[in-house]
Amino acid sequence: MTSKYFAVFISIILSTFSTQAEIKPQMQEFYLLTQSMHGYLTDKSAYLDDKNNDEIKKKLNEFVIATEKFKKDKMAQSEDMKFRAEQISESLKESEEAFKNGFKDYSYWVLKSSFNNCYACHTQKSLPETVYKFEKNGEGNFSKAEYLFLVRNYKEAIPLYQDLITGYPKNKVSIEALNKSIEKILFYLVRVQRDDQKSIVMINSLLKNKKLLQADINNLNTWKNYLGLKKYRVVEELMIQDQKRLEEWVAEREQIAKHYSYAGQRVIVDLETTHHLFKLLETTTDKQLRPWLLYWLADIERNYRQSMFDSTSELYLKECIVKFSKSAAAKKCFALLKDIKVESFTGSRGTELPASVEQQLNSYEKLVK
Repeated sequence: MTSKYFAVFISIILSTFSTQAEIKPQMQEFYLLTQSMHGYLTDKSAYLDDKNNDEIKKKLNEFVIATEKFKKDKMAQSEDMKFRAEQISESLKESEEAFKNGFKDYSYWVLKSSFNNCYACHTQKSLPETVYKFEKNGEGNFSKAEYLFLVRNYKEAIPLYQDLITGYPKNKVSIEALNKSIEKILFYLVRVQRDDQKSIVMINSLLKNKKLLQADINNLNTWKNYLGLKKYRVVEELMIQDQKRLEEWVAEREQIAKHYSYAGQRVIVDLETTHHLFKLLETTTDKQLRPWLLYWLADIERNYRQSMFDSTSELYLKECIVKFSKSAAAKKCFALLKDIKVESFTGSRGTELPASVEQQLNSYEKLVK
């Protein structure tokens, strides 16, 4: 599944409807599949356990079949959607093959990043809230919050994350869940709520817990300070009309990000930068500018590929290569995609690219040549 595509698929499904009553019958299948896989994402050992092989293979195969059906739906026939549907199908098949061939660690990373990319896409688009519920019983608050955030029920998800953070360490939440909770709140504040004063109030409420890890306290204070610095913020009426101005602006944002060089602190700058790049991507009609927007989005977001289980960058790069293969940006996109793939499959024994990945890279290389 190279992750983002499955994620965008679920994102497309979830973004199409705003209330539970409006779900089309054929879409219910995706919700059920998503929820049935959700437990494996919060328990890696269960995902890697051989006794669950048959069930996981079955679920992955059901997603592949569901995606093939989706490709034929009217929703998937527009130029933009058609490309994404093709990529989703391709990535799900790759995921299924990776699991079958024993690349379980990679398969787990890909699946988890797929779901994470759903919320990245939702928040990137600043999509409105929904009222979808978490139907399974016996799950902890973190698992509930993750699912609710995924389906954009922020009204219920954000308070759960807040409770997890303010109740630490008495609630015995894991460090990973604590960090993910803080990360989700930051995504919500920067991309969805987009109200600096309300955001500062929420951060202050989290900082009342003096028993948080010092690194988290430092990050929260840094983010609060950034929200109050007008000179560092992106101008809403940002005008970028050509490649040169785009590169200048990205360089300016990079200089600002360097002021927040400690681990985890510059993410707020990059979140705001990529949010505005994405808005430009959605609104520009300049076909020469679009591949460069895709490249810079990928270049920034690749920094969070491992730490945030986020392979959003791969979607941008593939779209750049496939849809704009004659642009000079396509060669840069291919080089970056190849670096990402090689890095993903490099370990103590060297680099071992699966045949399907190598074949895919070869086909993309021919396109840009």
